[in-house]
Amino acid sequence: MMQRCRPRGWHVMVILVGLLWPLVLGSPSWAEPKVGVLLSQENWQEAKGLIPDAVLTRFQNGGYQATIATLPASATWGSKFKAASEANAGKFSIDAEDSLIANATKAYPDFLYGYPFPQIDPKDPQAAAKAIYNFSYTLMQADDTERRSTLNWVKPTAFERRAEFVGQLLFYGSRFSGPLANPDAALRKNLIAGFSPVEIFGVVTLEWVYLDPKKWNSLWAYVPELRRVRTLPAFGGSEDLFGSDLVHDDPYLFSGKVQYFTWKLIGVQDALVPYASANPKPLHRADKGFTLDTHQDSLIPGWEKEGWKGHAWWPANYNLVKRPVWVIEATAKDPEYTYRRQVLWIDRELYVAYYKEAYNRAGQLWRMLLNSVSIARTEEGDFSLAQPDFMLSVDELQGHATVEVPLQRDKPPSFGVGLAETAFTPQGLTKRGK
Repeated sequence: MMQRCRPRGWHVMVILVGLLWPLVLGSPSWAEPKVGVLLSQENWQEAKGLIPDAVLTRFQNGGYQATIATLPASATWGSKFKAASEANAGKFSIDAEDSLIANATKAYPDFLYGYPFPQIDPKDPQAAAKAIYNFSYTLMQADDTERRSTLNWVKPTAFERRAEFVGQLLFYGSRFSGPLANPDAALRKNLIAGFSPVEIFGVVTLEWVYLDPKKWNSLWAYVPELRRVRTLPAFGGSEDLFGSDLVHDDPYLFSGKVQYFTWKLIGVQDALVPYASANPKPLHRADKGFTLDTHQDSLIPGWEKEGWKGHAWWPANYNLVKRPVWVIEATAKDPEYTYRRQVLWIDRELYVAYYKEAYNRAGQLWRMLLNSVSIARTEEGDFSLAQPDFMLSVDELQGHATVEVPLQRDKPPSFGVGLAETAFTPQGLTKRGK
């Protein structure tokens, strides 16, 4: 039997119909959530691609919810930081080992205020390293910082226990008031002291991060039971903080030394990111330095909200705002480092970090971290800093979490107060621990 010849173009028509058929049937298409809408189990699909999958899954299963908000146009860094950033254009570069280099000296800069790279081309093969340096210097706007924080251990349905500690930072490589004598050639020095409960009272750790990109950090710890200071290996920065789901390098989502990792740009996109409260927050001048006004509406943790049906570690009154982000990957060079790989979502304009996916040495997603950072600024608008409001680390393998809350109304954080350099020494560590 003779086959009937189909008209010319028939195959093209079939292809077109196949492509258009889902549209004819009305297949679901999800629009982004609008400002004022509550993102929840009912509409979680609207946030696909805008939030890390591990976080989005918890919106899908009802564990999380948040209101879509906007970040005010006034939420920008202080005038001195912005002017310094603009003046830094063309002054710095990245070498083959991802070290920051001052073009004039061909060495790591002794002092740098503002973004080292005010403009970054996403096509630049060193874009990821440049972004993380902008992030690092954003965190070093103050001369020094002192704040008390609480660590909260939380199960999916209930609060477990709490610990308090005091954190102090002294900056050398960047600071609002200008360079400081720096005989140790340090970028910064930081100290963490356990306050309560009694099991951690007197436990103190000290870290020196050096300007020299090839010089490993120095780490010390005072252990009350031993009544002496121990020297720790450099990878101690990835050890758990007081046995929590956070490590010493987790504050602000990344506090490690940039050169300990290799950096890769994964993506450039928009994202829905966490913000805890109004921005910017007011900084008030005090007898010494500045204090932060904490008399604003604070987050209500799920474990304190009556009738809350979501995860206990999630805030009952949280916000998400749409921001442009870099998505960058950090791979540890030290095989002993706890996190083999980290993926950070960092603001492309403000250079604060919002999300971190931390993978273990077996390549499994181990911890999903989330960070709220607000802009704090003086009334004059000259001085600003990045203020952490809320940090969450969820152990995705064990199903529990740690929440850090730095803001306390009765003990507001202080900045630029002239912390004594002698406190940031092994000898000062012994005195602090006694």
